[in-house]
Order: sequence, then structure tokens, then C-alpha cells
Amino acid sequence: MATPPQNKQININKLIETPQTGVIRLDRNFAIVAIDDVIEALLLLFLPVKPIKQPLGESHLCGKQWLDIIGPLQASPQGTPWLQANQTQSDQTSQLKLINNQIDMTLSLRYSPVFDHHSNLLEMLIFIVVAKSKQQIEKDLKNEQAFYRAVVDDMPALIYRYTTEGIVTLANAAVCSYFGAKADDIIGMSIYDVMDAENIDRAKNHLASITVENPILAHEHSGTDSVGNRKWFQWTDRLILSDDGQPLGYQGIGLDLTERKMYEEELLELASTDMLTGLLNRRQCILLGKQALLSCRQENHSFSLLIIDLDLFKNVNDSLGHLAGDHVLQKFAALCTNILDESNIIGRYGGEEFIIILPKTNLKQALVIGENLRKKVEAMEISLDKHQFNITISVGIAASNDSLPNSLNSLLASADEALYKAKATGRNKVAY
Repeated sequence: MATPPQNKQININKLIETPQTGVIRLDRNFAIVAIDDVIEALLLLFLPVKPIKQPLGESHLCGKQWLDIIGPLQASPQGTPWLQANQTQSDQTSQLKLINNQIDMTLSLRYSPVFDHHSNLLEMLIFIVVAKSKQQIEKDLKNEQAFYRAVVDDMPALIYRYTTEGIVTLANAAVCSYFGAKADDIIGMSIYDVMDAENIDRAKNHLASITVENPILAHEHSGTDSVGNRKWFQWTDRLILSDDGQPLGYQGIGLDLTERKMYEEELLELASTDMLTGLLNRRQCILLGKQALLSCRQENHSFSLLIIDLDLFKNVNDSLGHLAGDHVLQKFAALCTNILDESNIIGRYGGEEFIIILPKTNLKQALVIGENLRKKVEAMEISLDKHQFNITISVGIAASNDSLPNSLNSLLASADEALYKAKATGRNKVAY
């Protein structure tokens, strides 16, 4: 029983949206004896002359010669593959393009003959595969583009594309937010006009390194967004290639590394800084001291260092408490930072001991610096709650001997001996 016409229209809509298959059976004289409802409705839609209407539910095409049906549907004569299938006793294939004012689609037909044991044709089966219409393909493409655009815009990463000439063709929402502009304003601009001025030369060199043989490169760099925030990104730039290997353009994806970079900087600071005083810790002082000593040797410069101890610091802790002791350490650290040169390396050596490394400074100059610091500390008044008091320091100095180069460890040992001498002879002194 054939499907009623009103239901056939529904089937055609489904057929246009989704590729389907169907079968037509021809008798030995190539007249239609059976046809799938959807296939029949589709052929009727394109026939220039409609067959006489049949009672509801009956086929319109059964009994019709196949040549009379397919002939008017063909834009140009394409032979008679059903006859060839009969003559060669093998399957034959062909394409049938259906076009009207609303639909443009293609059918793939396979003619498969059925013979008896005397090689007499019994029937011809036509297997039909209906491809999507051109309109549906375009609609699907637009839908896919909409889905793709939604995915790209929802990505927190910065994503953009540009031509081989550097003209932007796509900018997602994250790019627009970063630069404080609309996509329509960015698209069509040169990529070099969009990016931070500080990164233009780097970007040109980077893109020059992307080739057909090496189409993907990753790198990290920072930039400033539209509201002045400093941002770090990991960029992956790709040269997009056609199927035959020809460059089509570039795509860049930038992942925001700002939080990670801040965390790394915080970890680095924690690993190198004394949290109480804000000075370098012992480990970092030793590391930088070795580097500075090596540099001074290579350039034939002098090198000195000071180890400083806060005199009778235990008395402050015992009489006023450890918070008072912390305050004293912080005041001394601030004084050192204020009066010493930025080229000097200042750090907390441990407890109430501090180290000052003086690159390009000989012993005579180091003695002057040490004495000046001692006097500044002695004159510094410390106020805490209702208490006011002064502190003093003892300083031990060591300098590298050009005739007999010292290691940093040997200099530290010499400075420590000098410090012991200063403390043993009454404190509040500078010794070497």
C-alpha cells in the first residue's frame, strides 16, 4: 500500500535533510512494478508532466515505463544503463541530477539485473542512494559554522585567523575582550595593527620561522590588554595548509598564563626571599655572591663582603619579646636597603646575622661602607609601644686578594673570623 500524498511530503522533507536509500523494481519489459513511497514522491516532485492522479494510497508510477520516467528527468541523454545491465548481465551505475526552483540534489543509481537459470531476465532492481540536496548541504554548512563559531567564542583562549598577507579573518570573543574592540572592527585589519606594538618585531621573526615543513610553533610572551593589565600567554601558531599542501593562512591560539606566571614569581620569591625582612635569604645570597665573584674575576674587579651581627640581640627578645626582636630586624633591613647601592647584594644570613656582598669594591672601600653603616645603626632610634632604645652592630669584612683569588666560602670564613674579633674586642666595631 502506497503512502498517502500528504504523508509523502513529510517524507520528502526528511529525505532532503538526511541521505536515504530506496529500491525500484522493473519487470522484464522495464516497467515499474514496485517503488518505495519516498522515492516515488521525490520523482513526482521533479517530473515536468505529472501522471494522472490515482486514488488515495495507490502508486502513481507503477506500470509506467522506466524510460518514460527517467528520460524527462535527465538534463542530457545519459544512455540506458538498465539495458546495458541486461546485455552484460552485470550491475551498472549512473548518476541522476534533480533540479527545480527549490531543490538541487543528486541520486546514485545501481541497476542490478535478476536472471533465471536460462539467463532470461526476470526483473531489474534499481538501488537508489539519495544524497543531500545542495540547499541542505549549504544549510548544514551554515549550521556547522554556527556551532564552530559558538565553540570558538566560548573558549577562554584567544583565537584568531589571518591570511598569508596578515589580514585578520576571524577573532573570537576573548580576542575582542583583550583588545577592547568588536570583531567587525578587528576583522580586515592587519595582524600587526591589532597586536601590542612591543611584540610586532618578535611576531614578524616568529612567523618567518613557520614554514610548510615546520607549520606549528609555540612560544610565550606578555602583552598589555585594553585596560592596562599585563598578561602572559602561551601562543600556538599554525600555518593552515590545503589538501595539496598550499598555505591558506595562519591560526593563533593564546592560552592565558598570567595566573601561572604570578604563581611562579611568588614561588621564586618565596624560594629566594626572607619573609620577615624582605631581604634575600641565605641561599639566594650565596648563589648571587658566587655569580658576582666570578664576574669580578673575569673583569679584574675587586670584591668584598661583610657579615654583620646585631649586638646583644638576645637581650631584646628576652626583655621585650620576639615581636620586638622582629621589629628590630625589619628596621635594620630597611636601613641597609636605603643607604646601600642597588648593585650591592643584601641578605639575611641567619638569625640576627646579615650579609652584604660588594662587587667591584676593594677592602678600603668596604671598610668605609662598614663604618658608615655602623654609625647609622648606632644613631638609629627604635620605638616600640612605650619603649625607645638603640642597637649596635659588629661587622666582619673580607676582600678578595688579586694575587691569591679566594672562593666565596673562604671569604665567608674570613669575614666570620673578623666578626668574631669585632665582638671579642667590645662589639660595635668593624674588623677585617
